[in-house]
Amino acid sequence: MKTRTIVTAIIVTIFGLALGISAVQAGDPITAPTEPIIIDGKKLVKFPHATHLDMGVVCGECHHDQEHNPRTAEGIGALPDSKVLQCANCHTDDFANPELRERKNIFHINCRECHKAGFNGKKGPTNCNACHIKKARKAVEGC
Repeated sequence: MKTRTIVTAIIVTIFGLALGISAVQAGDPITAPTEPIIIDGKKLVKFPHATHLDMGVVCGECHHDQEHNPRTAEGIGALPDSKVLQCANCHTDDFANPELRERKNIFHINCRECHKAGFNGKKGPTNCNACHIKKARKAVEGC
């Protein structure tokens, strides 16, 4: 009985290691962050992916490819690097629409317009402080 248990444990361990190695070789799929992300800029922005996904907003509402086709969760998961999703990869100084060359404008147009229009009957906040957060102040010595 002990021998059978030990052999089973060894087989399970080898199988588990084999799966782990193939997963590492394949790379972890890109998934939406579970915690809010902080988008750096002149004024920091807190973006909660989970809140939007819970409402039923799909990835393609915000993320699109170079031809402006909406990206699916599966398509995003298959990307080699999440940096491909950053607006600045395509929205460069050469981008056709001059208004959409700056990150600030891209976010303000896309996010604020969606928040104003609403999604599934719910409108999002449009005031500045709902998305923008204050930068952490450095501690002053002696305080």
